[in-house]
Amino acid sequence: MSGVVAAAAAATRLLIVEDDHRYARVLGELLTSGTLNLEIAHVTRIDEACHRVDSGDVDLVVLDLGLPDAEGLQSLAALQGCVTEIPVVVLTGRADEELALEALKRGAEDYLVKDAVDRPTLIRAIRYAMERHRGVRDLAHVTRELQIANAALEKLTLIDPLTELLNRRGLQQALTREIQRMEREGGKSLVLLIDVDDFKRVNDTLGHAVGDIALKEVAQRLRGSVRGVDYVCRVGGDEFLLLLPNANPIEVIRVAERARAAIATMIIQHSTGTLRLTASIGAMMLRSDTPSIDELLATAHQLLRRSKDSGKNRVAYEAGEFDDTDTRSRQADMSARLARGKNLVTVKQPIFRLQDESPIGYEFLSRYSNGVFEMPEVFFRICSERNILTLVDHHCLRHAIRAATALPDYARFHVNLFPSTMIAIPVEHLLASFPQPIPPGTYCIEISEQQIIGDPSYLLEPVRALRRAGILIAVDDVGFGNSCLESLILLEPDILKIDKRCITGLARDRERIESLRRYVTLANTLNCETIAEGIETREDVNVLRDLGVEYGQGFLWGRPA
Repeated sequence: MSGVVAAAAAATRLLIVEDDHRYARVLGELLTSGTLNLEIAHVTRIDEACHRVDSGDVDLVVLDLGLPDAEGLQSLAALQGCVTEIPVVVLTGRADEELALEALKRGAEDYLVKDAVDRPTLIRAIRYAMERHRGVRDLAHVTRELQIANAALEKLTLIDPLTELLNRRGLQQALTREIQRMEREGGKSLVLLIDVDDFKRVNDTLGHAVGDIALKEVAQRLRGSVRGVDYVCRVGGDEFLLLLPNANPIEVIRVAERARAAIATMIIQHSTGTLRLTASIGAMMLRSDTPSIDELLATAHQLLRRSKDSGKNRVAYEAGEFDDTDTRSRQADMSARLARGKNLVTVKQPIFRLQDESPIGYEFLSRYSNGVFEMPEVFFRICSERNILTLVDHHCLRHAIRAATALPDYARFHVNLFPSTMIAIPVEHLLASFPQPIPPGTYCIEISEQQIIGDPSYLLEPVRALRRAGILIAVDDVGFGNSCLESLILLEPDILKIDKRCITGLARDRERIESLRRYVTLANTLNCETIAEGIETREDVNVLRDLGVEYGQGFLWGRPA
């Protein structure tokens, strides 16, 4: 009886592991003439049984404890080594009841004495084994579900539901851990308290719905401003706190300026226009003698008041630990250097055709060669405050084009330009920065959709002039925050670049996949290419291919360098 003896559409698949063919045939006959709906198979060795079980087509095993390749409990252990989710009924001789009882202790559902087996006994043992195992399995499933639910509830007690940042309770736990670590290992930890300027006016004039959108965007910007080890918390209505373990004052200045600039560059569209926000920040050391949030905030609020009194949109540093004068001096020195085009570094990130992952071009990005104000969101914000943004943006364009000329001709080169620069500098001066004659389709100017304010028609003339000169136009950062269909239709871009916040982790987010599908449809309607930014995993690449996104870039292939 080596094959299937009986089968039915919804039959339970039973495997008999018995080296005595005659006895196995008797068991099969007893079972097929009973009331159970079974599909029965027979093997004679434990290795054959493991192979069957591994294939996934077995629901229950009747196992002889005396086999050629496994004796006694070895056979049960070997079978359990293959799988633990299938019920097992063991067969033993009349003199082996102690062995059978030990098998029950080790996970067998029931045992049968070979010489005493009859149809009712066998069927009852099979039925009860299946029911008991089903009950244990269901209980285990419910237990797992409860554990998951309890973990989720515990998480909810630590997380702010609006922003999904740590709440005060979550912060207190992080604070306690950090103080214990400092006492044990030494080192410094620093704190940034961030208060959105004049936020009450937002709620009063635009409503709490717009206010909630703004707070969620602030939270997102703060997440992007910190290191991977830092804590980001919402401690009050419009107050946020960043806890930076093992940080030094230079790192804190960098994070503080990055956070301030990230909030100040936010643009939120609402029914009557656009909303811009700024934030005041207080920076201080974390000390073991202020272990509670209330004590910490009492000190940090004094710094916040100093920041707001000095004009808002500022960072106030704790006296004795940071030097405000030094920070202002650094900014002034940086501004002077940038105005002359000094200390600018151009890095590039490759762009790939997703179908075969072959490189088709590069995006060129600007950095300032200083550890504190290196990233563009920081130094461009300072340039804006000092009214040199257009001048510095033009310098960055020229640096990027010089870097591009050293690369192979077959590549496409993407450079970034602020909309304000396109308006302030005559197009002929911008075109003079490119190699002459300009190779058609080789250079692409990217305009961030997030930087287009109001009616985009003011960009039509420079965009058309650039396109006539053979330069491609891309609208960047599409799909997050200030997304405006009017800009895309009016400017008729050659390329749509999907914002990295829509892409990173895409494969695990069904809602974002459907949203991206709509953008791909829009791009097809506008007859323009799509490039996905921020790709970090193979899973995201596969989803993007399935959606028809043609090109991509991201940390999966390397950071800008």
